[in-house]
Amino acid sequence: MLVDYQRFLAVADRRNISSAADELNVSQPALSRTIRQLEDAFGTRLFRRTGSGMELTEAGRTLYLYASRAVRALQSAQEEIGHFVEQQRLTLRVCCGDSWGYGVLPEVVNAFAAEAPEVTVQVDLLEHNARLRGIETRNYDLAFGIVAPETLATGRYVFEPLLQAPYDIYCDAAHPLLDRPKIARADLLDYHWINHRFEYDFDPSLALRTRRVFARRSNTMLHALETMRGSQLLLSTAKTMAPIFQRFDLVPLMEDPESPNFVSGILCLSRVELSSVTRRFLALTRASCLRRWGPVGELRAALPEATP
Repeated sequence: MLVDYQRFLAVADRRNISSAADELNVSQPALSRTIRQLEDAFGTRLFRRTGSGMELTEAGRTLYLYASRAVRALQSAQEEIGHFVEQQRLTLRVCCGDSWGYGVLPEVVNAFAAEAPEVTVQVDLLEHNARLRGIETRNYDLAFGIVAPETLATGRYVFEPLLQAPYDIYCDAAHPLLDRPKIARADLLDYHWINHRFEYDFDPSLALRTRRVFARRSNTMLHALETMRGSQLLLSTAKTMAPIFQRFDLVPLMEDPESPNFVSGILCLSRVELSSVTRRFLALTRASCLRRWGPVGELRAALPEATP
């Protein structure tokens, strides 16, 4: 129907069937047929022929007023929707935990920006269950982090392990424990701890089983870092976070004796075919993790490789 109104407007503007047909690149009989069909639909004449050309009737002028507005509105809608679709096609949406968001992905995102500057990468830091909801609802293309075994047992997800390492305990550079030649587990219990929001999101019962006293719970890692500076608080987190702790004058105290050897990696829906943009990002992520953290034991990659 939009085409019919565009043809009507062209005839009204040109005041000539032949000139309008040339402008629209359609045959004159086809254009005349469109005008007759519109007149039949409205039950009245829209044009009258005069010596100076095609003139709009009263009904034609009314239709011209509304049709021109409608055509402009629909054209604007088409342009806006086209822009949105293009932006969606050129946007990679990623969610992850702290260790990936601060310690792993910044290097990958920078490398990807140099390789594919036309693509916008959106990275949001979310806890475990929010990451699952994010890829389930297709709000995110990929999730990065630790995945609970019961999640993988559903068969709805594909997981590719890329990192495997225990956690480190971090403290302020002036912390008293740093002066001790050897630190025992019991020594760690003499100090209060920060529990940041991703520390136990894989297994919340860990926070209940430990004898550590959590004096602070932080919603963001940056808040935890600011809180630790100049304090005697301790925090356990992934080794990948070391660079950001160093920038805040916070140092690794020791490997966390209570930390399991977590396996972390990429998660996506098993029924979703990954786009070429996503596969290119995955290839850079794999290469960065292999170079910086080495291979992950005997665990086998399960996600598709990037196409050349």
